[in-house]
Order: sequence, then C-alpha cells, then structure tokens
Amino acid sequence: MGHALELARTGEPLALVAARAGYADQAHLAREVRALAGVPVTTLLATE
Repeated sequence: MGHALELARTGEPLALVAARAGYADQAHLAREVRALAGVPVTTLLATE
C-alpha cells in the first residue's frame, strides 16, 4: 500500500498505480486501502 501511495502522489492514474504496485486492478487497491487505513485512497492523497 505504501508503494502504491508513493506512486499515486506523482500524479499517475490510480489504475496504472494499481498495476505497477501489484494489485489486480484499481478496485482491489481501493478496497485494500479502505480496509487498512479506514478511508478512501483519494482521502489519503488529498492529505499529503
């Protein structure tokens, strides 16, 4: 998840970030971030 967030902060589209970070798809990334962090991935990106 940390690697995916680093990639996302560069402005890459979340679908590409998910693929590069080893997730099956963007939805998989979104579910995992919400499960681990308790908030949507976009919320984490907006706070950094």
